[in-house]
Amino acid sequence: MSGAGQKISAMVWEFAGEFIRLGETLEDKQNLLNAACSAWNIACNPPRARENLLKQYLKSYQSHNPDATDEQLSDIRSDMEKLVQNKLSLFPAIQKPIVGAQISRVAGEDRIDVVSARFE
Repeated sequence: MSGAGQKISAMVWEFAGEFIRLGETLEDKQNLLNAACSAWNIACNPPRARENLLKQYLKSYQSHNPDATDEQLSDIRSDMEKLVQNKLSLFPAIQKPIVGAQISRVAGEDRIDVVSARFE
């Protein structure tokens, strides 16, 4: 699927829904959604920039989670790499960066609202 005409929020569920659903609480799911959006934005960059952006993401994660072990950081890097690849394989032509995303519970269902940049 090219993603043309599809809402970005639906694309996020498609490329990262399994990952987001790993969260046990709404707060956990929000954190995973934030990570998925970061992966989406990394994937919107040229291949040469992605590695540096991934390193910046991990550095930021480590600064916010100073107790994270090397194993946890390795797992996070692996998750982010998989998410970037999922985005690239499912929606290679969609280059809209995600500015913000919120997960909420509506009528017993998880719902994602996404704000993306307008330029293409």
